[in-house]
Parts: sequence; C-alpha cells; structure tokens
Amino acid sequence: MGKRQTRPRQKGKGKVWPGQPPAPQRTATARARQSPPAAAPEPERTDDTAALLAEIRQVADEAQVAAAGEAGSDGATSDLVTSWQLYRAIAERQADAVSKLTARAEALHAEQEGLTATVARRAEEAAALRESEAALDARTELLDRKERELSDREQAAEARVTQRRLEAGRELETWLTEQRRTAVAALDTEREDRQTRWNEEQRRLADTQTALDQRESELARRERDLRSARLRLEDEREDIDHLKAALQEQQATRAERFERDVTSRTGQLLQEREENRNRLAAVTEGNERLSARLNEYDGALASLGGMTLEQVVERLSELRAENARLLEENASAPRADAQLLGQLRQQVTQLAADNEELVQERGELESALQRDRIAVSERQNYVEANNWLRAANGQLQQLLNEEAAKLRTTAQAGKEGHAFPACSAMDQEYGTPQPFDARTPDMPELVSHMQAVIRQKAGLSYRLSDLRLVLGGMAMSRLHLFQGISGIGKTGLARALAIAFGSDSSAAVVPVQAGWRDPQDLMGYYNSFDRLFYESEFTKALYRAQCPAFRDRPFFIVLDEMNLSHPEQYFSGVLSALAIKDQPRLALTTAPVRNPAKLIIDGTHIAVPDNVWFIGTANHDETTVGFADKTYDRSFVLELPWRHPELPETAPAFSEPLGLQGLSQLFDKAQAVYGAQADGIIEFLDTHWRSRMADELRIGWGNRLETQIKQFAPVVVAAGGSPGEALDHLLATRILRSVQGRYDIHADTLDTLRDDLVESLTRLDSAHEPEATRRLLDDELRTRGRQ
Repeated sequence: MGKRQTRPRQKGKGKVWPGQPPAPQRTATARARQSPPAAAPEPERTDDTAALLAEIRQVADEAQVAAAGEAGSDGATSDLVTSWQLYRAIAERQADAVSKLTARAEALHAEQEGLTATVARRAEEAAALRESEAALDARTELLDRKERELSDREQAAEARVTQRRLEAGRELETWLTEQRRTAVAALDTEREDRQTRWNEEQRRLADTQTALDQRESELARRERDLRSARLRLEDEREDIDHLKAALQEQQATRAERFERDVTSRTGQLLQEREENRNRLAAVTEGNERLSARLNEYDGALASLGGMTLEQVVERLSELRAENARLLEENASAPRADAQLLGQLRQQVTQLAADNEELVQERGELESALQRDRIAVSERQNYVEANNWLRAANGQLQQLLNEEAAKLRTTAQAGKEGHAFPACSAMDQEYGTPQPFDARTPDMPELVSHMQAVIRQKAGLSYRLSDLRLVLGGMAMSRLHLFQGISGIGKTGLARALAIAFGSDSSAAVVPVQAGWRDPQDLMGYYNSFDRLFYESEFTKALYRAQCPAFRDRPFFIVLDEMNLSHPEQYFSGVLSALAIKDQPRLALTTAPVRNPAKLIIDGTHIAVPDNVWFIGTANHDETTVGFADKTYDRSFVLELPWRHPELPETAPAFSEPLGLQGLSQLFDKAQAVYGAQADGIIEFLDTHWRSRMADELRIGWGNRLETQIKQFAPVVVAAGGSPGEALDHLLATRILRSVQGRYDIHADTLDTLRDDLVESLTRLDSAHEPEATRRLLDDELRTRGRQ
C-alpha cells in the first residue's frame, strides 16, 4: 500500500490580532514534528493534536511578546487587555487540550503496547521468513547446481548425439549415394526395357491397325452382301407366303380325306383286336396245359437223376430183368429169407444196445479227457507263473539290495554331508564377487542401452516407452507380470533384461506345473530319513542370487507360465515376504538341519534379497487360471505388443554389468527430482476421479497405489517419459482393470467414462495420447457389442 500523506490542520493560520506582531516563522523542528513519519504514518487524530499544541505554543509566545511591550506604550492598554483575554481563552483551551492529550496519551499507550506485541510477532515471522528464505536459497542453489550439471550432461549428450548423428548422416549419405547410383542404373535399364517394349508395342499396334483396316473393309463387303441377301430373303419370304397359302388349302383337303380313312381303319382295327383277343385266350390255355405237362416231365427227369431218355429206357429194361430174377428167387426160398431176417433183427437189436453203451462210455471218456486237459493246462500255467515269480523275486531282491545300499550311503552322507547339497556347492562356485560397472549412467542412457542390448543379444525389438515402463516397474515392485499371446517373447524379454543389466547367468527360468498347490511344490521339501533337502529350481535360483558373485547386481527369476496353477496358493509365501520391508525370508524347514549351506538363515529359512525381481509370464486361454486382485495389486503388469517394431542394431552404451547400488541411486535420484510429478498425479486422481469412480464403478484405491505412483512415475519421467504416460499405464493396469467382465456396469456409463477420462488425461498431459486406457475401455465396450 502506498503511504497516506496527511495534511495538518492549522487553526488561525494567517490571522493577525490587533497590535499583534507578525507570527514568527516555524522552525524545521516544528515542521518535522507536524509532518508524519515516512515509515509509519500516524492517524489523523494525532495530526490534529500536534497542530493544536503548535497553535498553543504560538499564542503563548505572542502573549509573552505582548507582556514585554506593555511599558513601551500607554496607548496600547486596550490591545493588552484584548491580548490578555485572548491569553485566558487560550489557557482554557490549553487545559482542555491537556485533558484531551492525557486521555489520548493513555489510548496511545495501550495502542503502543498492542503495536509492540504486533512488532514482536512480526519480528518472529520475519525471522521465520528469513530462515525459509535461507532454506529456499540453499534449495535454489542446489537446484541451480543440479540444473547446471544436467545442462552439462545434456550438452555432453547432445554433443555425443550430434557426433553420432553426423556419423550416421555420413554413413546414410554414403549409403544413399550408393543406393542412388544403383537406382539410377536400375532406372536406366528399366527405361531401355520400357523403350524396347514401347517400340514393340508400337509395331504391334501398327500391325493391329492394319489388321483392323482389313477387317473393316471385309466387314463393309459383308454388309453389302448382307443387304443383297436381305433383299433376296424378302423376295423368298413373299414366295413362301404364297406357298403357305397353297399348302394350307392342300392340308385342309388332305385332313378331310385322312379323317374318313381313319374312321374306316379304326373300325377294322377294333374287329381285328377282338379276334386277336380270342386267339390269345386259346393260346394262353394251351400254354398252361403245356406248362403242366412240362412240370411233370421236369419232375420225372429229376427223379431219374438227370438221365436221358435212352438211358431211362435201358435202365427200365435192366430193372424188369432184375425184377423177374428176384421174383424167381423169392418164390424158391421164402423161408430162408425169413430166418435170415430174424437173425439180422437180433443182431440189429444187440448192436443198438452196444452202441448206446459205447456212446455213454465215449461221453464219460470225453469228459475225463477234457478234465485232464484243463488240469494239464493249469499245471503248465502254474509252472510258468512259478518260474516268472522266481525270476521277479530275484530281480526284486537285487533291487532291494541296491536300494538298501543306497539308503545306507544316503544315511551316511546325511550324517556326514550337507543338507543342502546344491546350495553348498554354490558357496564354492559363486563365492567370489564379480566386477561390475561402478559409474552410474543417466536414465535415458540406460533405457537406450537396454534397447540396444536386447536387440543385439536377444534379437527382440521393444519401444523405448515399453522399456521406460519396465524400469518404472522395477522401482515400484519386485513382482512383474508379462502378459500377451503365446510366442511374442515374454520369457525372452525377461532373460534379455538380465543380459541388459549384466549377463544371462543373472537370470533363472522356473517352469510352473499345473499341479502345484503348495509352497513345497515351489520351494522343495526336506526328507528327514535322508536328512537332505531336495532343492527346487526356484530355491537354487534364490540362493544363487545372494551369493557373492551375484548379490551386487540385479537378478531375475522367471516363473514361466505362472498362471498354469493358482499363484495365490504355491506363491503365497513369496507374496507375503514381498510385503515385508525388513529382511524378508521364506521358511524351508520347521526345525534346524545339520550342516546347512552358508546363507541358510538359522538352518531353516532362506532370505529374499534386494537384488531379486520375480517375473511371471502369463497366457490367457482354457489351460490357465486368472490372477487374484491381491496379486495384481502387488505387481507391475506389462501387456506386450503383438508385433515388434523394426529397429536398427546399435552398439550398447557400456559393456560391464550394471551394479545394484547404481540402479538404486538412479531410482532415488529420479524420485527426489521428479517427486512433484507423482504428487500432481495423486492430486489429479483425488480431485477429479476418486469420488466418480467410487460412485459409478465402485472402484477405490488406498495408500498402496499412492506409494506405487510415487515410486513409478518419477522413474518414467526421468527416463524420458511424461506424467501422462505413467498415469495412463497405471489406470489401465491397476484401476480400470477391474471393469473387465463386469456386466453390472452399464455400457453407456463406460462410454461416457471413456470420453471424459480421455479428455481429462489429454488436458493433464497434452504430449501423451492415453492409448492404454482408451484401448482397455474400447475392448470392454466391443465385447458388449457397442463398437
């Protein structure tokens, strides 16, 4: 506020009483007393009081001057009386002014105390402001220094990029020159070929034109011939019309004559048909008689055995002769035949009885034979089974002896050897620390290095934006989920990350089985008889990660096909351990074992070191199961693209493996420098979307998501991304993921939400298009038939 200038009232200024000398000029002190201070102007009442005091002093001075000049002039008595009256009036006014000044002084004293307290409070505030200003100056100096460092690094990076661009430009120019030369030669060759083809086409067109001219002249000739033929046809048509008329007359005459002939011929045919019918009946009757006789003849022939008529006649003659001879013999010896017939009958009876006995005996013998055969077969089977059992018994005895020897060896080894043989062997194999790159690269340089190494060593191409998200995910969570269709390189990317940060030995792949239900399926189990812990691939990988050769560099354990079984069952111990910030560990046995490996804690637990990231690959088909919400909430999710971009091969930025400490420093630095970006994202969600998503979608989030945003977003921004890019990914994978398959949310609500959310994200960060959020909501609307 500007200083308010006050003008003191000057009562009686310029007024001269009778006999009063001119008023003396005011001194500089009086003028200074009357003017308000420049730094702290007083109220208007203070100005009036000062003017009144000045006027009282002026009148007193004038009265003293008048009293001193009383003896100098007798004629001035009246003026003196007037001055004395004026003095008395002024004295009264002075008394009134004194009383007013006393009251005013008390008020000013109280006001002064208030001002003193205010001044003290203002002094404290000023001290606090000075401290804040000092802190801000220090912070500004730090930021200036960091800005200068970043500027120097950017200039150096720009210089390197410029150098690389110049080199690439020279190489491109050389390549373009060669390509231009090749293209010019190819164009010349193609031009000559086209010229040759054009000349051939011209000749072919000329020949075609000549043929067309000939064809046209021939068509003209044919047209003339057609006109002549049409005229002839018209003449012939007239002749045909006359002939038709004559033919119609002849046809009418012939039709009448034909009708008469048909009528007479029909009568004759009817008579002939009746005669033929009678003859047919007679013929049919004769045929039936002949058929009967023929059947009789066929029967006779069949009874004769197919003999011919001559043979039948000859046979009849022989039979007649034989019949005559038999009649003669029968007549000569009838009694002998009767006796012989009786004997034969007795023999037949005896033979029938013998036959019945023999049949019965034969049945009994056949039954006994069948029983003997069965007994022999069973005995042979018993013998073979006995022989097989003896051989099997011998083999089993041998196996038992071998197993007993193994058990004795195992028991002895359990007493004398290591309970964790593979892990104990790693103590010797990986007991020496390996060198790594001590320098800490910039975050954009690290992302470019990852892209170059993955492209060169693994043959996979990924966008810088995907790798930025992976780095942010590493800062956010120790559990990553790589999703996508089969065969797009999910496991390859996980192994390639190990190569980008160090070497392929810094990664281990653990195939997940569909029957896993218990943490022992993942970790292995302890055999109390053998006194050995049967280490699984997961346990061996976890132990290798904390050996001296690997503990100072990032290590990746890949759970291939993680959702073939429920991760919330077999992976529950790891999920619980990852939620513990202070020295997480996993239980291997319930009691301490003898001779454990060096890094087994208390003989029962194994640590989950800080340098380990767990990466689960997941397909979504009929053979897999879905992840639970608590698994998604604790993990970083990356949906890999269906196609890899075409990228040129470039040299890696550095050759030595990157140390864990350097990576952690990069994350801490990014979170310190770009922490305000994460706070802005959290404020944006709380202000614009928390209540709406809770009301319309029944979706909420807590402190875990806010912590993940503070860890994830600064790293993405430091790696060359933007706040909108980080928020877009978290919205699609952490917040809006739960709307998939929820048909209790109306499609119109999702449609409106998509438009409003995309518009809001675009306003937040116009440099990034929210593709992930838009694609997720579009896919969900498409499943409902809206697009």
